[in-house]
Amino acid sequence: MRYALFTAEWARAWGDALRANEDYRRAASSWRWPLVLTMSAAPESGLPEERAVYLDLFQGDCREARAATAADLAAVPYVIAADPSTWKRVLERELEPLTGLMRGKLRLAKGSVASLIPYLSAAKEMVLSATRIETLFPEALV
Repeated sequence: MRYALFTAEWARAWGDALRANEDYRRAASSWRWPLVLTMSAAPESGLPEERAVYLDLFQGDCREARAATAADLAAVPYVIAADPSTWKRVLERELEPLTGLMRGKLRLAKGSVASLIPYLSAAKEMVLSATRIETLFPEALV
């Protein structure tokens, strides 16, 4: 089944893919924080409003994956933001997460880049898990 990028259904599918990924489990075994990923609105790309995904990640497990709320954005220690075309590049493996952060394509709206560096392999496995989802991108990006 195909899911629109960063919707509640897509988030749940990502959570399932993370839970099924043993390499992610190992790489993220010491990670203990939830995070939110946001995708900015881009009306010209067919995305009229911002979408955000909340991931409750703890010691290699994804305890919950869903659409994020405003309360989630306020409460989590890490928020990573980008526009739809950047998220598409990440999910098509054209842009590595750390490279995107360093080049300003992905923006760490909350949290510290230095604290993420030990988890580069976990981030790569997160992206690999997300690539296993049949994703519908905003129509102007297809």
